[in-house]
Amino acid sequence: MEVEIAEVGTAYAVKNMLTHRQTGPPILPKGEYGTGFNPDMPNILPSWLTDDDLAYFVSKFEKTGFTGGLNYYRNLNL
Repeated sequence: MEVEIAEVGTAYAVKNMLTHRQTGPPILPKGEYGTGFNPDMPNILPSWLTDDDLAYFVSKFEKTGFTGGLNYYRNLNL
C-alpha cells in the first residue's frame, strides 16, 4: 500500500482519503493504480476542510509515513 501511495503522492492520497464520500467502509479495489487511487479523478475539498488543514495533514504524513497506521489494520485478527 505504501508503494501505491508513493506513486500518487502523499498530498493526493490524503486528499482522496478525506474527501471519500461513499457510505460504508473504505474499499480500495485493485485497478489501474493498484489500490483504487486515481490521480485523474477530481476531488473537491468539503467546506469543513481548508487547504491549510490539508497541508498540515500532508506535512505530518510526509514526515512519518503511513506504515504505522496501516500496520494497525494489517494486524487485526479478522
